[in-house]
Amino acid sequence: MALVLGGGNPLRRVPVAYVNRGIIMVCVLAFVSGIRPEPFAFVPAYFYGTVDVAGPLPTWDVWRGLVGHVLVHGDWVHLATNMVALWVFGDNVEDALGHLRYLAFFLLCAAAGALTEGALTAEPMRPLVGASGAISGVMGAYLLLHPHAKILVLVLFRFPVLLPAGVVVAGDIAANITMALMPEAAPGDTAWGAHLGGFAAGMLLLVPFKRADVPLFLPASAYPPVPFPRLQTILPDFFPPPDPTGRRGGARERLVVAGKATAYVGLIAVLFLTL
Repeated sequence: MALVLGGGNPLRRVPVAYVNRGIIMVCVLAFVSGIRPEPFAFVPAYFYGTVDVAGPLPTWDVWRGLVGHVLVHGDWVHLATNMVALWVFGDNVEDALGHLRYLAFFLLCAAAGALTEGALTAEPMRPLVGASGAISGVMGAYLLLHPHAKILVLVLFRFPVLLPAGVVVAGDIAANITMALMPEAAPGDTAWGAHLGGFAAGMLLLVPFKRADVPLFLPASAYPPVPFPRLQTILPDFFPPPDPTGRRGGARERLVVAGKATAYVGLIAVLFLTL
């Protein structure tokens, strides 16, 4: 498991991604204000129906939950991890889509995540809360837009590592697929189906929603070579960007990189075994 901490990907088309920041602010305010989860949570049984519950119920309360669940978070950890991930990935996706289309995209990913969770869950009466399904959609779009952008993650919630977004997001998708296929081994009450539905929606909706001049799969050369200058003096870069001059990559530099990587991995192994 890994925790996303930061990204080094600049905005290219908008000065401020104010819709993404507004979503974060609304989610934080909703948590701080202590809103009741019942009016906003999505309950699959009320939408799909069960043996004991008729559905779909054509009431505002049921349909509101399709997107309203993003406002409700169980605790500070749930809120913080979701909002940091949205801060890291959402700004650049809004940059590629534009403000209003990003808002529509986010809400559609939220609805897709809720519907997928409702279709796959073994507990249809369990309310779905949290923005992680919609954020998974944002991450899916980011994967297609910026697979080579560097993301700072905390591996095993302890060890900072700099990795390409393609590795981070693809790893998250693989983990969610694994947990969805093996629910008995899945920790906690995480809605793996909502994540998978969000990822799928984000990748499918990106092309029709993005600006016409926005390319997919931006190359590594398009990003700052050192997005985290202070950290990168001590963290090894396992995926260094290509050197357009062709001067980098000599035997001495490869030896230095290999030495840093070996020392860092060794340190992680020692700390992991002793903690």
